[in-house]
Amino acid sequence: MIPFQIKATCALFSVNSETIYYFLLYFFIPLIVLFVVLIIFSLLYSRYSGDKNDDIKENIENEINSFLTELIFSDYKPKEIKNKINEFKLKHPLNNNLRKYILDKIIHIKENLNETNEHTILLIYKYFGFDEISNKLIRNRKWSSKSEAFHHYQNIGYKIKTGHLKQFLDSKNTALRSNAIIALISLSDKKFDVLDNYKYNISKSDEVKILDIIYRKKSNIPKNISNWLNSKNDSIVIIAIKLIVRFRQQENLSLAQISILLKSENPTVRKEVILAIRELVMFEANEIIMAHFKVETNLRNKISVIKTLNIIGTTENINILSVLLKQEENLELDLKLEIVNFINKMDASFFNNFKFSKEEKNTELQKMIAHSNCPYLN
Repeated sequence: MIPFQIKATCALFSVNSETIYYFLLYFFIPLIVLFVVLIIFSLLYSRYSGDKNDDIKENIENEINSFLTELIFSDYKPKEIKNKINEFKLKHPLNNNLRKYILDKIIHIKENLNETNEHTILLIYKYFGFDEISNKLIRNRKWSSKSEAFHHYQNIGYKIKTGHLKQFLDSKNTALRSNAIIALISLSDKKFDVLDNYKYNISKSDEVKILDIIYRKKSNIPKNISNWLNSKNDSIVIIAIKLIVRFRQQENLSLAQISILLKSENPTVRKEVILAIRELVMFEANEIIMAHFKVETNLRNKISVIKTLNIIGTTENINILSVLLKQEENLELDLKLEIVNFINKMDASFFNNFKFSKEEKNTELQKMIAHSNCPYLN
């Protein structure tokens, strides 16, 4: 009985092995080969179609570039521009990617070429229907979409849209408010009166952008600069001071105005006033800045006052500062070094008879004098 069972088992095993062999030979392996071949053909087709699409895309982009260049730099009348754009749209139906490329290209040309006609650029923008796209973006709830519309208006020079932008100057979204003020400054006339009543803090990066826009417009100093100096918004005051320095218009910064600004609670405002006195070389502000030094609480501003005295100071300032050195022996090292440097430059013989009560202070003083004479010494 047992030998019979063993024979049956061996026969069954032989049948199963043969079945598996034929399954692999005639079904599984061909299927794998077919699958690999299909993958190879798929990759080759994707590569071919990708190259073909790239060629088509490159040809379209070249055609767009040539078309826009022709429109912008030719003397076409508005009706001719409109007809040519309609013909182009019939030849190349605009999808989202193509619209974005054309709009970005128009903005790029406007930003990088000074000889473009703003009116022509605006007509092209309108006839392509991009103003509708911008309008949809500005109605979108997302602040990023609204900001994209601001970017369009700003770079196209769509000044008629300033009224739409002003409503966002009081937005609770800081980024949206920031983008709105930058766009409005860019679209503003040379008065820049949008800053007159602006009540929010302006970041350092936005301040740089605003100043750059005003400089690039190659305008004179804004006529309402005196209003900005008296603004309750310290950010506007700082911009006004920097513009006065940039345009070298010290007549807009009177001694009375300097006295008022130096009383500001904002140390940055005081810093900019001190720097303005130095940059404009206002000798007449010597007494005011010297009086302010006694009450200034910010160390960097005190140091800035002494640096300013290096430009506009006289030997009369030495007495006050030398008394300060004597009476306040524990002055911050940086401030003390700046004072010693100023006195030494004004009167190299002054420290010959100047002594502290403590010998270590005299040793320190001699090192400071040596550093003043040769700044490269440690």
